[in-house]
Amino acid sequence: MTDVSVRALRGSDAPAARALVSAHFAGTPYEARLLEQLELATSGNDPECRALVVGDEPCALALFGTVVGANGVVKLHALAGVDESALRALAAAVRDTDARLIICEIADDAPFGVTAQILSELGFAEAGRVADFFRDGVDLVVLTSRSL
Repeated sequence: MTDVSVRALRGSDAPAARALVSAHFAGTPYEARLLEQLELATSGNDPECRALVVGDEPCALALFGTVVGANGVVKLHALAGVDESALRALAAAVRDTDARLIICEIADDAPFGVTAQILSELGFAEAGRVADFFRDGVDLVVLTSRSL
């Protein structure tokens, strides 16, 4: 993708955004929760669940939101899509918000592999890990990045 245009999720994007999440996380234990977060992001009424997309017909999606009670902290929930340049642009857009700290809690599991790789490239570092959090052998990994 040569021209990456990041924009806020619109209500009319809901079917395409659901398809992105379902395609990326199909059959995983993460799909249902991410679809819930997407529904909240689509409503536009929950600052903890917002979304950015790439393209007029979204080809990639970032779910993120503020952390209630933690001034200036943003949590990236997930990236979904197949175009890595679009996913990089989305992660960079979340990183470049006016947040003082960005956290991402993800499973150390294949569906989050590209997310972890992209965040590492953008300077996120592992700040914590909870062994066997999701199931035996699948840890919760906490990644952080400070926006400067």
